[in-house]
Amino acid sequence: MNSRSDLEIPGQVTPKGGLSHAAIAQAFSAPAFILLIATVVAPVFVVLLISLTDYRLGRLTLNFIGLGNYARMLADPFFWGALRNSAIYTAVVVPVSVFGALCLAVLLDSRRRSRRFYEIVYFLPVTSTLTAMSIVWSYLLNGHIGPLASLFSTLGLPPLDFFADGTLALIGLAIIGIWHLIGFNLILFLAGLTVISGELKEASALDGMDGFWDRLRYLTWPLLAPTTIVVFVLSCIQAFQVFDTVAVLTNGGPYGATEMLLHKINTDTFTGLKAGYGSALTVVYLILIGAFSLVQVAVGNRKAHF
Repeated sequence: MNSRSDLEIPGQVTPKGGLSHAAIAQAFSAPAFILLIATVVAPVFVVLLISLTDYRLGRLTLNFIGLGNYARMLADPFFWGALRNSAIYTAVVVPVSVFGALCLAVLLDSRRRSRRFYEIVYFLPVTSTLTAMSIVWSYLLNGHIGPLASLFSTLGLPPLDFFADGTLALIGLAIIGIWHLIGFNLILFLAGLTVISGELKEASALDGMDGFWDRLRYLTWPLLAPTTIVVFVLSCIQAFQVFDTVAVLTNGGPYGATEMLLHKINTDTFTGLKAGYGSALTVVYLILIGAFSLVQVAVGNRKAHF
């Protein structure tokens, strides 16, 4: 039996004068911690400081104006319009992409031979370049050329040009967002379905729960609650970060109908050179993302069974 002096206690220096386990762990984690501080934490503090100034890109001087940029933001109708469009876009894209992916995952989970094929097909939009695919979608949803125009012409209906109509442009962007997100959510739900044993499915079938919607409501979805929380939070963040399709297809138009918060931040900061005001918009954007995610996780944890 080893004596007490021969035992190494975690967190203390070894008898031979080597480093403790805690010191070794800190040494290995130090590069990642320094990288996190340099690339995430420090830039946030810099943006916060710049938001309190009137700094413009290219100018060598700046003045401290306190909360002036935030007061200007509250009086800016374009900010409220961008915030409203981002909220509407998120409210449309997230529920459809999450619930659609859940239904597809349940259907694909029962397949064996063709499952891999459908997984690849649905995941292709995630791997594709959204900027390039936006050009394809602009052709598909064009009201004068493309398959949609031909379909409406055949049916004798008036053409619908999604990205030229202020009332339809946001719907067109939402269609692209759902198409892009549903494959990513599908893979996450399929991974979550692996924890549901076949015995539970057989037992539910013996109890009379053999319908698709009954099994989804009373068995699958409750057991997928932790996965649903993750998928919902990630989908909200990605939807609120929409930028590529806006910059390529509409540039915020027509008449501000598709102006999103992230696109406005980019426009005011790098096109208008108003770095101070753009930094204030960025701070508000980060606060909204963080608060929204915390609320979703807090609410979801109350109803989820881990």
